[in-house]
Amino acid sequence: MARLLPLLVGVSMLGASLSPSLAATPSAAATELTIFGDMPVVLSAARLIQPLDDAPGAVTVIDRQMIEASGARDLAELLKYAPGFQLGRFKGATPLTTYHGLSDDQSRRMLVRVDGRSAYSPYFGSAIEWAKLSVDIDDIERIEVFRGSNSAAYGSNAFLGIVDIVTRPAADTPRFRTRITEGANGLQDQMVSVRQRLGDATARLTLGQNRSDGTDPNHDSYRNQRIDGRIDWPLSPDDTLEIHLGFVDTRADEGAAEDITDPERSTDSYTGFAQARWRRQLASGDELKLTYFHQEERYTDPGFRLPSLSSYLINVAGFSPAAVNAFFVSNGIPADAYVDGSINNRALRDDIELEHQTLLGERARLVWGGGIRNDRVRSERVFSRDDDIHIRQRRLFANLEYRLPPMWTFNAGAMIEDTSETGPRVSPRLAVNLHLNKQLTTRAAVSRGYRNTSPFERQADVRYAEARSGYVLAQTLQPSGDLRPEKVTAHEIGLRFQSTDGFSSIDLRVFNEEINQLLERKTTASNISPPPPLNSKGESPLYINGASATINGAELSGVYRWGTDAWIGGHYTYTDIDSNVIEAQISAPREAFFLFAATQLPWQWQLSGGWGYMGMMSWYDDDDWIHGYHHASARIAKRWRTGNTTAELAVGMDRIAGAVSDYRPEISRPPEGYVTLRLTY
Repeated sequence: MARLLPLLVGVSMLGASLSPSLAATPSAAATELTIFGDMPVVLSAARLIQPLDDAPGAVTVIDRQMIEASGARDLAELLKYAPGFQLGRFKGATPLTTYHGLSDDQSRRMLVRVDGRSAYSPYFGSAIEWAKLSVDIDDIERIEVFRGSNSAAYGSNAFLGIVDIVTRPAADTPRFRTRITEGANGLQDQMVSVRQRLGDATARLTLGQNRSDGTDPNHDSYRNQRIDGRIDWPLSPDDTLEIHLGFVDTRADEGAAEDITDPERSTDSYTGFAQARWRRQLASGDELKLTYFHQEERYTDPGFRLPSLSSYLINVAGFSPAAVNAFFVSNGIPADAYVDGSINNRALRDDIELEHQTLLGERARLVWGGGIRNDRVRSERVFSRDDDIHIRQRRLFANLEYRLPPMWTFNAGAMIEDTSETGPRVSPRLAVNLHLNKQLTTRAAVSRGYRNTSPFERQADVRYAEARSGYVLAQTLQPSGDLRPEKVTAHEIGLRFQSTDGFSSIDLRVFNEEINQLLERKTTASNISPPPPLNSKGESPLYINGASATINGAELSGVYRWGTDAWIGGHYTYTDIDSNVIEAQISAPREAFFLFAATQLPWQWQLSGGWGYMGMMSWYDDDDWIHGYHHASARIAKRWRTGNTTAELAVGMDRIAGAVSDYRPEISRPPEGYVTLRLTY
């Protein structure tokens, strides 16, 4: 800690966290926030509309002005503005994000929500699949990043943090918009959006497409097409209805030319959802909210096909012709045996939730509610069964805010979750905020959270068998059986400074996160008899609750703004992981920082950019260390206005400091320039 404090003080002089005031980002998107005037507020920390000074934890707010100035092409890129996050690119279409490490190519321990809908998708491994979100980056009003466990408010998937995305109301968008981006490495983006009045309702429809040649030297180019719609319908002075619709289709290249069991091929996946959210304002000032959504995901991968199993066993696996013949005869395998390695996955989710916010006198507010979720998952390849796996969840939650003005704010809450797979769990939280004066607030919080294991982690049974006889030749994952939920006990203390005009802030978070029952992979005897002959020693991996980790560190962030389009800020993170598993211990960099700035120039020019450093780490693999690297970006934009039409031309460059390897040392992302044209009417 002695080494840490001078660094914290040095970074604090630069300014850091993105918590701009609402005055700096006026919008009809969340008119309920105006009850706090110019105070910076958040929606998602405790399910209550709160000033940041009263929130039960550290929150980074990324507003629309910051999103536009960033030049980001996808949502995952925006998390570089929040301290404590690591970003990588697993494949061209697959960005990876994690908070405080503990992640491989499966981002399991954080939650992403879009307008109240959970985007956590743990069915077949990867939990946060950013490419499957239909929302366009220009339709986002704000992003709230709660840094720390928030299971007390949002359940097990918010194990280490939550990213809450709030889109703009349909009426707050122009009648017509389009965006075109062209850049290096085959980069092509197109978007068109229209807004239309439908009687009392207002509708927005946005269509978009992204293309790229992927990451060098992978065969991983991709094309992502999406449709996103929103309808805001005031049913009465007290009732409103929001309808959200979305569809995403992604075609991505996979594999390598020289790998017979992972050949070059194209995969196809799509996700579609429909959501309805009804709000009622009660005479007492209370609010009722009812949300329902249905979501469907499908994934098709031709995988591989071995037309001649005997040739593969002799030429690749190293068996002698005599041994192969004897093996075929003794196990009833035909001479023309072949293997089909295709994959077809399907997942359905239905979720309904009721939430009630109420005032309890002049000093207290309460939000409480409950929900039911039903998931159905099917994959013959992943689970070695041709029927649905059903997962049912019931939840109850409550969060209470109690104020003792002028100095104290208390937050207490809990979530009770009961799933058909793991039974009931209670995730509580208690936080105390002490307002030393109107500008300076300290906070202390303690919480406990659980992450329920997924169907993939518990029941995956990935087998490859000879197509006619069904004889199992290889098993890459076997069922893990009963797994206990992962458990985190988190402690934090914080200090927040907010300028009187709300434009500038500094936030310090010092944390301790103790994680038990952490999953790790272990190789043991296969559950198949006889053991698969292509598995070494007849063993295959499974998951066990064998790991633990203690994460200690600090995050310092701040920002100084002198206008709605002008700011300078940054953040610094120090993270120390102590674990009985080496892969966990090295899964986050010891030190990382990011500095960013934007300024408005004469004649409607804007200049923005960022520069950061990510220390040495590994994505849960002690054989593939990523060396520390610097990353920098810059963007200059010019706007014109003619009548009702506004145009913006922007030129930008990512990774100015040089090629970056942010997932594996052999996967390189070179500098990338782009040009973007926006038109609005």
